Amino acid sequence: MPRPLEAPRVLHLDDDLVIVHKPAHLLVHRTDWAYHDRENLRDWLLGQGVAREAGEQWQPVNRLDRPTSGLVVFARHREAHRLVHAQFSEHRIRKGYLAVVRGHLPDGSVAEKPLPTGHNDVPKVARTRFETIGTAEWPVAITRYPTSRFSLVHCLPETGRYHQIRLHLRHLRHPVIGDTAHGDKPHNRYLATEVGAPWMFLHAGELTLEHPGGGQVTYRSPVPAIWDAPLAAWGWEEHRDAFGPAPEGMS
Repeated sequence: MPRPLEAPRVLHLDDDLVIVHKPAHLLVHRTDWAYHDRENLRDWLLGQGVAREAGEQWQPVNRLDRPTSGLVVFARHREAHRLVHAQFSEHRIRKGYLAVVRGHLPDGSVAEKPLPTGHNDVPKVARTRFETIGTAEWPVAITRYPTSRFSLVHCLPETGRYHQIRLHLRHLRHPVIGDTAHGDKPHNRYLATEVGAPWMFLHAGELTLEHPGGGQVTYRSPVPAIWDAPLAAWGWEEHRDAFGPAPEGMS
């Protein structure tokens, strides 16, 4: 299993919440199917001494797939967890992701394909909107076509199903580059071997929620530095900070 590609970072810390940047290839917490993984974000964070009491058993409020990088919210006490978890469950949190996908995805695309949840095979309503930020075309025949097209996409999921963005982009025939479960093998292989980018290009960069202490807040995380060279190759350097600068107060 690939090791994490960078170190986690605490982006914000207060009496109620801890906002953390999770690197790609790191589990959020230990699971039954990956119980023996030596590294996970929850254990790393506890090692930083941010629990309110020694031995306190607290959990993340949201989760990201192992290969996805970006923002994870931890609550520092039960009431904060309850309040923020309810917002996720009721789809009241605005989430923004950045992805690189195969082909030129039409701007304003919407996927409304029902999807199962992580614990239930019965499909439920799922909806994701996509805003195409940039497109590129390389003079390289990765498949049967003489050139290869890519898009940089802002993904706005309105629900929170298992692998929702990845499955919806596959449904639209524009899979995420580097997605080994739902993506395009020739493109993944080319990016890994010829470009030196063996990871999935999906980053959770923005969350807007009602803070347990009151008021609406937005947390942002720029894309990982390892994206810099591929973004330059696509001609998208100007879009590296697609989520804008981090708000004041984030460290």
